[in-house]
Amino acid sequence: MESRKIAERTGAALALCAAMLMAPTAAAQTVDTDVAVFLTEVVEKADGTTEKISFWWSDAGEPTWTASDEVVFAALREAGVEPVQPQVVDISRIHRRPGISTENAAQLGALVQAERVLVGEVYYRVLDPVAPLGYPGVEARAEVDLVPVRDAQGVSLDRFTVRRQVFSSNGADASDLFEDAREVAGRALGDVMGQSLRRSIGEVGTSSEVPLLSLRNLERAENLEMIRERLRELDEVDDVIERWAAEGTIAVEIIPSDGDPQGVFDYVDRLLANHEFDGFQLIRGDSSVAGGGAEYWLEPEHTEFNPRR
Repeated sequence: MESRKIAERTGAALALCAAMLMAPTAAAQTVDTDVAVFLTEVVEKADGTTEKISFWWSDAGEPTWTASDEVVFAALREAGVEPVQPQVVDISRIHRRPGISTENAAQLGALVQAERVLVGEVYYRVLDPVAPLGYPGVEARAEVDLVPVRDAQGVSLDRFTVRRQVFSSNGADASDLFEDAREVAGRALGDVMGQSLRRSIGEVGTSSEVPLLSLRNLERAENLEMIRERLRELDEVDDVIERWAAEGTIAVEIIPSDGDPQGVFDYVDRLLANHEFDGFQLIRGDSSVAGGGAEYWLEPEHTEFNPRR
């Protein structure tokens, strides 16, 4: 087997990737999470122009899985997640296109009887030779959103960004490097997505023994990400994980760094009630929430609003 020098570089992973460093094992118990994957594979030339685009829902009838699909599926299974792989689908022509939106992906997810969808693109491109040795290389980068099927707005619960670079020191051709890039990037992507799905598994709207923060009227993924980033800045908060989603509502759990979970949640509750975000405001509802949780309505700035009782 040819010896190769593989240099890997991970891009910034948004949302929950920092909490998913635990390596999965082949012995992980597989859980049916009803997750469908809609990945568009894009191969670019060295000058950045597109050479080839592939996606499994390109034709009605039997799906044609891409090489990226196969690697990601294998990694998801090792992480304990069994993706939905329909044998035959009847997808309308309007949806048989690459790079579909999160809203359209949610509709297609319902068609294949999934509860959540992973939708995004994986790009591959040839890199300029690395000086001074002139090693050829290929870069793979992926950007994928996790979207609940029941949310007609296609609001992203989580976003994953992975970047890998593969180089050869022995003159391997581009096809071999592309295969290596697919393998390392696809496995990394499947690992972080699989860990996130296993941690957030649960039926929509299920009860919880820990206090949850319910965010209503959440229509933009950027707003959810802004809230998460603000809470992760707190020393008392280790992570923020989505627990369930219904139309217009996302419930998240506050993972404390240390100490009493309810005490940390109460602190976060007080902070959100008085914090100002750029472009929107959180208004605390007066409704009682099971488990000691809290409910917030998200509204654009400069509007008068009375939370629903």
